[in-house]
Amino acid sequence: MATTHTAGTCDKVMTYAIEGRLSKHALATLLAPEARRPFLDACAAIELKYTEDCRAKNDPCLAAGCAAEGERCLQPLLHAGVDYYKACGAEWAKMFADRSKRAGSWAVTLSGYDLPRSA
Repeated sequence: MATTHTAGTCDKVMTYAIEGRLSKHALATLLAPEARRPFLDACAAIELKYTEDCRAKNDPCLAAGCAAEGERCLQPLLHAGVDYYKACGAEWAKMFADRSKRAGSWAVTLSGYDLPRSA
């Protein structure tokens, strides 16, 4: 059973993730190893969607044109900014809400992150 402090920390870190305040790597390290691949796959699908939406504009940002079919491009992610991190954070929060998908040492790992004291 989680203590009030741990439960509060869970809520805060999920809020930070949904707000796009944590990187994909930081979020992945808080998940159990078997949950990391599904999380990274979810982010890959988000990346591909941004790339496809950019390609559909038919206005390539790179001189060589858009990324090859089925591949992800960094430019749309850079353009999306925090919205990309929010999308990955929302996928992560769905997984992190399930205790069985959290890394056993998630709270210790989180203690090494530089997070604001209040949200």
